[in-house]
Amino acid sequence: MVTVAKISDRVTETKWSKLYISMAICQCLIVIALQGSICYLNTKQAQLLPEPSTDSAMTASSTQNDWAPVRAADRLGRIKWENIAFMGFQLWFLGMAFDATVYQNTAEILALGILNVACAVLGALQVVDGVKWLDRLTGTSYSTEPLAMAEKIEISLSVVLLTFAIIMSYLSYQMSKQFGWNIYKKIGADVQIQKMYRMFQFFVLALKIDFFTGFMVSIFYLIQFAMKKGIMWETIVQVIVTVCMIPMLFFGRSAGSAESKTKMVIFLTFLCLVLFHFVLIFTQTLQPNNSWYTWIVLIWIGVAFTLITAGLGIVCTINFGKGLKRFTQRGSLKTKMDIENNAKKANADESWVIDED
Repeated sequence: MVTVAKISDRVTETKWSKLYISMAICQCLIVIALQGSICYLNTKQAQLLPEPSTDSAMTASSTQNDWAPVRAADRLGRIKWENIAFMGFQLWFLGMAFDATVYQNTAEILALGILNVACAVLGALQVVDGVKWLDRLTGTSYSTEPLAMAEKIEISLSVVLLTFAIIMSYLSYQMSKQFGWNIYKKIGADVQIQKMYRMFQFFVLALKIDFFTGFMVSIFYLIQFAMKKGIMWETIVQVIVTVCMIPMLFFGRSAGSAESKTKMVIFLTFLCLVLFHFVLIFTQTLQPNNSWYTWIVLIWIGVAFTLITAGLGIVCTINFGKGLKRFTQRGSLKTKMDIENNAKKANADESWVIDED
């Protein structure tokens, strides 16, 4: 069971764990502050521009200059949700950093380093997108002061994200070396069990990543799409998948730790529905001359991790019944299995006692 004392012990265990959590907290606070400023300025710029009276300006293939302010207003409205999603990512990242440190998950700590680099790349895309719309609005009669200020902050944000990505990647490497020895002490020298345990760790990691790439991205998009388009059959499907996603992610974790093939089949079937859900979002995101670039990238990241989760789930299912179950339990179930294993060991030791007359 996770307690405050356990969290404190794991976070302060070594200088690397202290540095890792400290940098994760700094990154979260600084990036949220910068993204919040960008979100405010983009919203302010959108308020200075005309709203589209029809969908023709948004869907037409022409690039008429008089449609630029309308398209820019719509795009900046979308960027607002991207900014919110980035802030949500930072909170998720901080929670994952604590989780990886407390549970000493090597796969998780390395994956977070890779995702942080991906976040830096997406931050650079924000700069490119901002410059594009600033150029399109420069020749119009509308003020671009908020957007120009947002561009400067976006450049600063890109530098900050890249700096933190480099630092956190190095700290992730140091943390992974620390965790490797701890996992060896927990699992033992059995190479086969170690391999199966790593695969289970990757599966659990994929579930945690799915929380952001699946649930958080979906709910942000759903709010924005439903507000604009109203209730449609696609919206109903997206609502159902989004509402069920968190319970099903826990269900998938339970299926893996309990080594239940039936539960795993149900979970894998749900992942097929999630893929269909991403296809709907992708088709609704595309618009001529006004594609939602960051969301498109997030969608394909979500598709990739959904497929990875399904693949790892299948691998874990193949490993069911091979001796891994006692290492994947938590809470009361772990305590119960430890007691049973200790009792079996004690009985085995007693059977070897030789009575002396």
